[in-house]
Amino acid sequence: MSTNQNRLTLTIDVFEKAKQKALALPSLTPPELVEAILGEFARDLEYMSESADDYQLVRAADSAPLQDELALGAQQVRDGESLALVERGGLQPPGTSVPSRSRHIYLRDTAGGKLYKLPWLPAIIGRPDDKKTQNLLLAVDLSVYATGLRVSRRHAQIVEEGGQYVVESLARNNPTIVLRDGQGPVTLDGQRYQLRHGDTIRLQHSELSFKFIIREGR
Repeated sequence: MSTNQNRLTLTIDVFEKAKQKALALPSLTPPELVEAILGEFARDLEYMSESADDYQLVRAADSAPLQDELALGAQQVRDGESLALVERGGLQPPGTSVPSRSRHIYLRDTAGGKLYKLPWLPAIIGRPDDKKTQNLLLAVDLSVYATGLRVSRRHAQIVEEGGQYVVESLARNNPTIVLRDGQGPVTLDGQRYQLRHGDTIRLQHSELSFKFIIREGR
């Protein structure tokens, strides 16, 4: 007997890689299926993290989320059903906005590979502040790095202006450098610079570097 008869035949939209075919055991839970998806696609899609907690599966037809605690075969999905992998949402701090035009923006550590999604704007890059109200906008906490103490608490921020993204250096005497293919480095010390997809943001004193990534769509 074919083992395929014991599996669910599914079609899964994995962001830009739409309509991926999958044969899933009915006993799998959605988070377990997400783990398998990340194992196959995370290296190919630079905006994907390696943590299944960042994603959920929804029905493609109505965007209804699957229940994480139930197995796929527990009347969650039918054989032949279409699903989509989507990012989980989070709490948006007061006074912020989300990227326009259904865009999603990220920073990826160029050395260690860790991915940071920037779910709100302005998004602060730095370390936690003693004033808890200042931490609400902290989207990229670099205190965990060995050189993290060389990063200013409010080192830089990314904002959106007219549909474009701008990095602004907030730390005096602790420069932020923007690297772009085909151009020389631009050093920001209390200044602003318009970002493009693929630019690298380097925090000089800490020697930490992050690639700026834009993903279009859902």
